[in-house]
Amino acid sequence: MIWIWTMLLVAGLALLVATLVRVLAGGLSDEAPRSGAAGRPVSSRAQMVLEERHMAGELTTQEYERRRAALSEREEAT
Repeated sequence: MIWIWTMLLVAGLALLVATLVRVLAGGLSDEAPRSGAAGRPVSSRAQMVLEERHMAGELTTQEYERRRAALSEREEAT
């Protein structure tokens, strides 16, 4: 029975440490403004992923531009 309390204590401490690290590294909000490759704010998670994939060489410049335009059109429609 004591091992259950020990496991809960370890899990609680791990969550506490993870939360403290996250707060000290920039806060808990996922809405924090981020900068893209050109220094402009990236408005959505999809755009961030798209930029990351382009920078990693997973997408060609043409494919990146096509998908970025599609995302922009979708955001303007909402």
